[in-house]
Amino acid sequence: MINVDRNERVLHLKINVPPVNVFDTAACNELAGKLKEAAADETIAAVLLSGEGKCFSAGASVEEHGEELAKKMIPAFTAACQALYEMPVPTVALIHGFCFGGGFELVLYADFIVADPTASFAVPEIKLAFFPPLACSALPGIVGRQNAAHLIFTGDTIDAERAHAVGLVQKIAGQSEWENIAKGFNRKSAPVLRLAKEAFRLGLKTPVEETDGTITKDLFLKRLYEIEDLKEGIASFGEKRKPAWKHR
Repeated sequence: MINVDRNERVLHLKINVPPVNVFDTAACNELAGKLKEAAADETIAAVLLSGEGKCFSAGASVEEHGEELAKKMIPAFTAACQALYEMPVPTVALIHGFCFGGGFELVLYADFIVADPTASFAVPEIKLAFFPPLACSALPGIVGRQNAAHLIFTGDTIDAERAHAVGLVQKIAGQSEWENIAKGFNRKSAPVLRLAKEAFRLGLKTPVEETDGTITKDLFLKRLYEIEDLKEGIASFGEKRKPAWKHR
């Protein structure tokens, strides 16, 4: 259900649940497992997430939204979202075609989204007398209160251009260009990317008046300067050449 490709230090997870990549409990559990395996592999510098076939995902299984099955499926889906959010490396969701319902909620927990021009986004749960619980939590902080309210309360669909305009999508790029994202991460130091991700997540919950503490004194002035690649980065700049990372 979750295909795995690796390009040097970039892991690419591809959802493969034909015909439209609907998340059931089994798919959620497998995705969470793959993400946790990746989190434990310190040789990985970044994780990409996309969907096989005609779209990213049409959402979570409506059949498993019945009261009894939902008691298993919703926690499994939440665990997959949490595993994506807690990844110790940068994560990018690559979207083409439909990104609806649970699929939409999942990608809110990636670090950012790149969309093919064919991409469209919606949380249509309200039309079936549900609401998207994780979107209610994550979406306002990404697109703002009114944009989030519009999507959640109407269930309307927005295209890639509108998603880019409201800040949901950071870049519109065709699928043929997605390989460049992996190349970009492979040109960077893996341990520094991991440290930057740690600082970023800490910074999300650290008041500005406290940023001279853990982030500056510990992560930057202490742990960053213990990474050998930092010296190579400074040297390569001075010598006007490309850095040769040792990833340590």
